[in-house]
Amino acid sequence: MPSLVGAPSRPAAPRRAVPAAAWTALGKQHANRLFIFGLGYTGLGAATYFQQRGWEVAGTCRTQEKCERLARHDIHTHYFDPTEFNNLSGKGVEALRHATHVLSTVPPDADHAGDPVVMAHAQQLGEHAEEYRWVGYISSTSVYGDYEGEWVDEGSELRAADGKGWSRVMAEHEWLALHDQFGLPVHIFRCGGIYGPQRSALDAVQRAAAGGGGSASAARRAAQRYIARCHVFDICQTLEASMRHSRPGTAYNIADDDPADRATVMAYAAELLQRSAAGLPPPDGSWGLPTPQPSGAAVLAGVGGSDAASAASGGGGGGSSSGSLPELAEPLSSVGTATSSGSSYDSGDDALQQQGWRRGAGLERPRGGGGAPGRRLEEKRVRNARIKKELGVQLAFPTYREGLAGIAAGDLRPFER
Repeated sequence: MPSLVGAPSRPAAPRRAVPAAAWTALGKQHANRLFIFGLGYTGLGAATYFQQRGWEVAGTCRTQEKCERLARHDIHTHYFDPTEFNNLSGKGVEALRHATHVLSTVPPDADHAGDPVVMAHAQQLGEHAEEYRWVGYISSTSVYGDYEGEWVDEGSELRAADGKGWSRVMAEHEWLALHDQFGLPVHIFRCGGIYGPQRSALDAVQRAAAGGGGSASAARRAAQRYIARCHVFDICQTLEASMRHSRPGTAYNIADDDPADRATVMAYAAELLQRSAAGLPPPDGSWGLPTPQPSGAAVLAGVGGSDAASAASGGGGGGSSSGSLPELAEPLSSVGTATSSGSSYDSGDDALQQQGWRRGAGLERPRGGGGAPGRRLEEKRVRNARIKKELGVQLAFPTYREGLAGIAAGDLRPFER
């Protein structure tokens, strides 16, 4: 498929969003209108990132309380809980229809291998496929399964055979089926472990120091030699680059340049915190990180209180205390690419499924995947050359070192406002 390349434009000056009630009346007045399924950690980061660049943003939340909280931050919100078999309200569907760009961060149902957004709103997405300029789906590098430590790229076989990795494979196929069937301009983004302000190894070290226990998944990751990871800000800038250089039907890996093991990253985080407590700069090897310059308040600071405000000013315990971000977004255990969503989901349009649009239908699991889900270590190193060569992305945080040092210094991107 030919590349549809648009010329980059200078970001517009930040401005407040129009009232939520006016979203459906925007029509063609505003050039860029982004609808985000799933305003969790990554979705909220994307919402703030694009608002800062003059976009109108709407999205979905799993609770009415969170909808009201985000509405106070000028984010148009609509209730959508994929675990409760509900679809968007009429106003939500109208907001989706009037969007120019659509992003889904909602994870698939691990038990039933179905994408809740596709099941609920395939018809609306298909009917308006020609009107959307760009559609993105946040997937995971877990789709590659086990490569025994070898490098993988977007052309590698998807070997995930069980658990969340297999569910992601199925979800990707369902989204790409909408591209094949209706011309929906779908792009797939396979993210490594997502981290950023108030969600990083710095927080894990602090929790451990406070006597908090680690999760079972963390214990498993401790045995891995290679772990792909990416900063949430680099996800946002990759999405923006893809919007400028749209190539529907394409998959992109979003991972940094150093798939270091967990122990190495945790040791570096501990050293950063120790040096911060002693009033010392990051250790040699941080490559002269610039001093962060947060632009005014942050989404974090506006909701939670003193911890977030301290982070916004670059003070306090390295800017990674348990402040407001988990309150504003979802709990840390239920956001990002490492989530599962519980029960099965209701399909919004059985007719489309009966027509065979679900690309995942009949998809066979790779053989040799053996073992109970979640028990087998999957070793691989993930290449990120495509986002650099095709999209021109320059990672702001090319390794965990820059990322953690920035967070420790108070860099709140992409959550600053």
